[in-house]
Amino acid sequence: MIPMDTCSSKQMNLKQLRDVMFPLGFITYGGPLAHINVLRERFRDYTTEEEFQELFALCQTLPGPTSTQMVIAVGANLTHSCLGGLVAFLYFSMPSAFVMMVLGLTVPNLSIPWIQLLINGFKYASIGVIIEAAYKLSNGAIKNKFHLFLWIASAIVTTFFPTPSIAVLMIVIGAIANYVSDRQIGQQLLIPQEEQVQHSFDSWLLGYRSLIGYGIAFVLFFFLSYIDWMPIAVCSNLFKTGSLVIGGGHVVLPMIQFSLSNYLTTEQFWNAFALVSCMPGPMFNIAIYIGALIGGIPMAILAEIFMFLPGFFTIFGILPYWKKYRGLRTIRAVLQGIAAVAVGFILSAIVHLIINSCSQGIVVPIGIGILSCLCLYKSVPIPFVIIGGGFINLLAQYK
Repeated sequence: MIPMDTCSSKQMNLKQLRDVMFPLGFITYGGPLAHINVLRERFRDYTTEEEFQELFALCQTLPGPTSTQMVIAVGANLTHSCLGGLVAFLYFSMPSAFVMMVLGLTVPNLSIPWIQLLINGFKYASIGVIIEAAYKLSNGAIKNKFHLFLWIASAIVTTFFPTPSIAVLMIVIGAIANYVSDRQIGQQLLIPQEEQVQHSFDSWLLGYRSLIGYGIAFVLFFFLSYIDWMPIAVCSNLFKTGSLVIGGGHVVLPMIQFSLSNYLTTEQFWNAFALVSCMPGPMFNIAIYIGALIGGIPMAILAEIFMFLPGFFTIFGILPYWKKYRGLRTIRAVLQGIAAVAVGFILSAIVHLIINSCSQGIVVPIGIGILSCLCLYKSVPIPFVIIGGGFINLLAQYK
């Protein structure tokens, strides 16, 4: 990997940002960590290594999609504007979002048998993708035996009780329990001022307004999510889901499945995941497919907005304050507890995916799932694994 410049960060204008960001929406395969690596390479001439790593640490501890928030943070920081963050997001997310919307409008209406066999194969190969994600995310989230306990407990509880309220309850319990467990070392110590990196994007007024707006929106949508009218229920549940995700894009999967179970079958959900796994860009683009599937183009656009909106609120709200409070141990203890619980949700998702995949047979789904695990272990790119699973299933059914 080419080292980045270690001198002060350089300011960019929107044209320069566009030139750097444009390819990312087409080449960022492989999940959040791969996205971060590509982002680092693209911006190595503009961002110092120290500042890039600090922004990455910030985005890892905030609710929302890590790689997308990193894109927003870098764009806003280097252009000194919210518009820069928005432009960076659009170039990163929109290419695959457009394709996913088109697929959401067309795939469910196709009655061609071999296409459904391909999609089923994509879904079977996704077993390996989620297992790999659970392994990688657990390495970062589980730092001690208590985190391991929270991880296992959340997986067991949400496997047997897969409801949104239980997921929220487990997150709250994880945050409080880890704070209590960490209280003997959870002194409110700040990193010394001279060790802190000064962020260019430093609007305290923007941060204040973003956090206030986020708090009001979260409370409002929390209650609106219980209204049984599809547009309000879907948008509010996606906002709530986007607010509770810490630990990587795959954590969003069981939360969406839990919260939208009244509007989305299990088969439709896992088809959506299989398709988004073949795409570049953020995992959260699954929302635009689901929106298109449920309510056409208007619902697709609303679903995409409400899924990503919490990420904008939190990154714009916290970024100006981060350099002062990033060393606060009590805050980190709470976020680490949430992260451990959230990764446990992925284990639950694996169980439900395997059960769903084996509903019409065991040998082919499990075989493709094991093969996908082996391919990912050998560093085969995720899109190749997913597409390969589709063709293997197609050949197996036409043997």
